[in-house]
Amino acid sequence: MRRTTRAATVGAAAAALLLGGSAVASATIGKASPGSASAGTTSVTGRSSAGTSSAGTSAAGAAAARPCGVDDVSFYFGGMTAGTGHRSFDLTLLAHDGISCTLKDTPLITVAGPPDQTKPIPLTVNGRGGTLILRPDSPLHATVAYSIPDTPEDKLEVSSLTLAMPDLTSRGTYFGVPGVNDIYSGGISITSWTTGLGLGEGEEAF
Repeated sequence: MRRTTRAATVGAAAAALLLGGSAVASATIGKASPGSASAGTTSVTGRSSAGTSSAGTSAAGAAAARPCGVDDVSFYFGGMTAGTGHRSFDLTLLAHDGISCTLKDTPLITVAGPPDQTKPIPLTVNGRGGTLILRPDSPLHATVAYSIPDTPEDKLEVSSLTLAMPDLTSRGTYFGVPGVNDIYSGGISITSWTTGLGLGEGEEAF
């Protein structure tokens, strides 16, 4: 694991997002963006030729891209919040230069506590069943959320997070911040991967 500042990379990705809106719009495969037909132009099926072309382009991009591996991407934590009873942070993926790869929109994330903790940590990972294409100009992010315990009896401890990729490679790191985190025994919720940057600047990169 290496620790580097990602502000420059994130800034470049954000600028690329502003310039490459079409890449973001076509990130979800199988759901082409509606085409805006010119006046009086329709196809036999009632859909514009522009929409049909967009669907074909997205399908071609999905076919050309291979499944992502951990060596294809960097990921970093950002957007950490600490409310009265709730905590959250964002996990953002950035593809390396020249990489285009696919992954499901359900993050492949697992968590673990200290070795002496035998009680399992409830984990909910959300997804919509789609496939996304990760490119250097189209990062993905998910939000990890949990509550803090009210009493010692409600407490579980989390100390590590492992991110896996579709090609079955994986990489482990700490859970948001180094050390042991106390969480409510109700567990952790993780959103689906969403195209775009997460909140805040990147603190750590892996």
